[in-house]
Amino acid sequence: MKTLEEVLKEVLEIVNTTHEIEARLLQLKSLGYFIEYNWVKNGSIGDVYYMKRKQVYRIQISVSERCGNYDKAYCVVIPASTVLNPSTEMIKIRNISMARKTRFILDESGVKNNNNSIKI
Repeated sequence: MKTLEEVLKEVLEIVNTTHEIEARLLQLKSLGYFIEYNWVKNGSIGDVYYMKRKQVYRIQISVSERCGNYDKAYCVVIPASTVLNPSTEMIKIRNISMARKTRFILDESGVKNNNNSIKI
């Protein structure tokens, strides 16, 4: 079992070395990662989303594209039950409810973070 930070480093290493989307998807699939084309919130490559209802983490691996009124991008989907506790890791999770759940509402300066991205 890996931590979320280890998975993120492994995925971003592939993203940084492979510039073609098709080759990137094939490499990640060959490592056993599940990839979906999902809705994302104003994100960029490397953003981690915690989906509370589905209990999964999504790591964005491509640039988002406009589909109607929303953005979609390819994401690596990781079930929360397969990663170790991420509460001590320094990653950016774009979901305020995850920060409240782990009691990390303050950023490094000790001030309440008012935007949607949180450093944990």
